[in-house]
Amino acid sequence: MAPITQFPVQSRLSYKRAAVMFLLAYIVVTILGIALSLAIGAVGHMPQTAEPMQNQAYLLAERFYPFLNLLVWGTFAWIYFRKPRERSEQAGLRKEAWTLGGFWLVVAMVVDYVGFVLIKNPISLSPHDFYIGQFPWIYLIYVAVFLSPWCYVALVERGRN
Repeated sequence: MAPITQFPVQSRLSYKRAAVMFLLAYIVVTILGIALSLAIGAVGHMPQTAEPMQNQAYLLAERFYPFLNLLVWGTFAWIYFRKPRERSEQAGLRKEAWTLGGFWLVVAMVVDYVGFVLIKNPISLSPHDFYIGQFPWIYLIYVAVFLSPWCYVALVERGRN
């Protein structure tokens, strides 16, 4: 039997750090999304509607939300990965990026469901309106949340080469 010369690299997600980055990113992207919608409404002189999700400014801003989410979540992935790492940890960066993206995606889906479907508020929606009415934007946002840590790592690796 040949000796094992290299152990598989273990990548450990810092759940506390990931949760803090999630909370901050979620707050920032929510504020920026609202600000974008309000700015479009003000610049375009679009009237308010009784249902905020049917507002023309929101419907136009919604098309930019996946890109906005990719930028915000990518920025917070950069902050997450800024922690100094040993050379042996660098190899596990891709795996950690996928784990971080999966963690953020699951938490985002739960928070969205609770905050926009379960808890009744002025911007709450029915499950149908949230998951079908906002198609394809909500799903593109979820893809952006999931891929943003990996995009950051890919850019860093490309920059090194």
